[in-house]
Amino acid sequence: MLKKHLIGGAIAAALSFSALADYTFRVPAGVGFSPENIVESAPEGLHSISCGHLHCYGLKSGSIWSVGRNQYGQLGRNGATNTSQSTWGDTGQPADSVIAGDEHGYALHNGTIWSVGRNQYGQLGRNGTTTQTTWGDTGQPANSVSAGAHHGYALHNGTIWSVGFNGYGQLGRNGTTQQTTWGDTGQPADSVSAGGNHGYALHNGTIWSVGRNQYGQLGRNGTTTQTTWGNTGQPANSVSAGGNHGYALSGDTIWSVGYNGFGQLGRNGTTQQTTWGDTGQPADSVSAGVYHGYALHNGTIWSVGHNGFGQLGRNGTAQQTTWGNTGQPADSVSAGAYYGYALSGDTIWSVGYNGYGQLGLGDQTSRSTFTEVTISE
Repeated sequence: MLKKHLIGGAIAAALSFSALADYTFRVPAGVGFSPENIVESAPEGLHSISCGHLHCYGLKSGSIWSVGRNQYGQLGRNGATNTSQSTWGDTGQPADSVIAGDEHGYALHNGTIWSVGRNQYGQLGRNGTTTQTTWGDTGQPANSVSAGAHHGYALHNGTIWSVGFNGYGQLGRNGTTQQTTWGDTGQPADSVSAGGNHGYALHNGTIWSVGRNQYGQLGRNGTTTQTTWGNTGQPANSVSAGGNHGYALSGDTIWSVGYNGFGQLGRNGTTQQTTWGDTGQPADSVSAGVYHGYALHNGTIWSVGHNGFGQLGRNGTAQQTTWGNTGQPADSVSAGAYYGYALSGDTIWSVGYNGYGQLGLGDQTSRSTFTEVTISE
C-alpha cells in the first residue's frame, strides 16, 4: 500500500545537496542532492534505497550496500577512495536504516548514528574534520536522521539535533558557527528534512524552517536567512527539502516553494516563490531532488523540473514546468541529484545522470527512461 507522505520526509530519510552558495550546475565536480529520499522494498532484496548527490545506499540482509561516486570514501567499502562503482556492493556495515548526503552518509545501528565520507565541515559528527572512509559510530542516540549537503539533522527525545556546515544558520543553533558534534537545537518536531543549506520540520501539523533563504525556500514570505527555527504557518502532512526549494503534501495535493529556475515547483512557470502554493497536482508521496522532483499518483511516477540528463523519465531532455506522468509504475520513488530510483513490486529501476555509475547498471551511460537494475546475490 502506498504511504501518504513524502518519501523520507515523514520518516527522516535523506536529501542531499551541495553546500555551494548557489548550487552552480556542475555535475562532474559534484554538487549535491536529494533530498530524504528512500525507496522501500521487500526485506529479502535490496531495499530502503537512499539517493545522495552522486552515490546511493541501500539495505540488504541487514547490511549497507552502496554504488556510485566515491571521491571521499562515501561508499564505505573498506577505505577505497576515488574509485566509482557502477554496480551495487556490500559494505559489510550492519544497519537498521541508511541515509545519503552530498558526499557523506548516516546510518542508524543499535540506536546510534554512524557516519562515513567527506567531513570538511564536521558533518560526520565525530568531533573533527577528517574524512572517513569506513563507517564509524558517532555515539549520538537518535530515532531518525536526515542528511543535507554538508549538514545533518536527527530526532532524539522529541527535539531536533544538528551537526556540520552552518554558514547560513541551517543548524538552527542561533548562529553560523560550524559544529563537529551533534547538539540539541531545542526545537520540538515530529519529522525533519535537510535540504541544500536549509531545513524543514513538522511540528503540530505545520511546517517550520531554518537556514538559507535567498530564493524564499523557507516559505516565510521573504528572502532573509534565518538561524533559528520558525513557523511558516503552512499546514502539511509531510515535507521534503530540495536543493533550494521544497515540496509538501497538504491535503491530497503537492505544495511548493523556493527556487524555480527549471520549473521544479510545478507551477507552470519559472518564477521563484517565497510562500507555499498549491500546484494542484494530486499525489500520494513526493520527493525533491536538486532541480527536479518525483511524485506518486495512482501507482505511477510523475515528474517535473530540470531534465538535462533525462532524469524526469519522459524519454527526452526538455525541462518541464508542470507535473507529467512518466507512465512508470512504482510503489515508491526517490530523487537524487540529477537521477532517481524507483521500486515497482520487487524490481528496482533507475533513470537520469550516470557519470559515476550511480544508476547501478554496470556502466556510466545516462538514461532518459527508467531502466531495470539487477542486484547480484
